[in-house]
Amino acid sequence: MDASLLTWLALCLLVTITPGPDTLLVVGHAMRSLRAGLAATAGIASGFVWYAGLAGFGFMAVLAAIPALYVGVKIAGAAYLAWIGVGMLVKALWGAIRPKPDDADAPPTTFAALGGAPYRQGLLTNAFNPKIALFYLAALPQFVPAGPSAPAHAAALIGAHYLMGAVWLAGVAFAAARAGRAMKASPVMRWVEGAIGAMLLGLGVRLLLDRRV
Repeated sequence: MDASLLTWLALCLLVTITPGPDTLLVVGHAMRSLRAGLAATAGIASGFVWYAGLAGFGFMAVLAAIPALYVGVKIAGAAYLAWIGVGMLVKALWGAIRPKPDDADAPPTTFAALGGAPYRQGLLTNAFNPKIALFYLAALPQFVPAGPSAPAHAAALIGAHYLMGAVWLAGVAFAAARAGRAMKASPVMRWVEGAIGAMLLGLGVRLLLDRRV
């Protein structure tokens, strides 16, 4: 295997296992329902199409070159993270949402099963995180050869990253679902949900206040 590919995979592994909004979102959903956790994972993995398209058409460079555009995406991403975090806090405080006992652990088998809130939240949280685009903008040029094949090469490298992330997050979802079953409807479950919601809210505020472009 090419040394540069190994270096890229090692870098992607480090980024993948570092906890962030994607991990928190999957854990929050999977603790109540494995199906929801896997749906959130599928939504996050679908972000590959978005970022591969941005890389292929050069839109990531535009995002970095126009500060106002970056700020707009950053505000949208921060607001969405904060909205999800507040929602989880409300659910934790009032216990409004409970999984259906008969199908809570059933994996998603159709697009309709994936099309609910967890899938949408995973997709939008990933797509509205400008730091992902800036990571690719900074790292990809070091691994993509110049020439007409550059967009396809970049898409393949992004795809490898997202495949790694999907496998990792699926494992996180299964582990979180197992922990959720152990806690069931205990007060600990609501404390954990509240903590995850608070962390997502904090990440949204942190993203909003981040002045780096």
